[in-house]
Amino acid sequence: MAKYSEQFKLTVVKAYLEGNIGFRKVASQFSIDFSLLRRWVANYKSHGHTGHRKPGLRYSK
Repeated sequence: MAKYSEQFKLTVVKAYLEGNIGFRKVASQFSIDFSLLRRWVANYKSHGHTGHRKPGLRYSK
């Protein structure tokens, strides 16, 4: 199970994108490391809302 929910990640990313403050301040507000926020923002910009989901494993029958 992921440490942070997809909803939490989306909330943090949107807080960064909608505000005029940097990675470090937003990360500090949510008690996460700024490099983690930077990665989430990059994923969001590349893949949109689903950028945080990891693909599930599919097994053949």
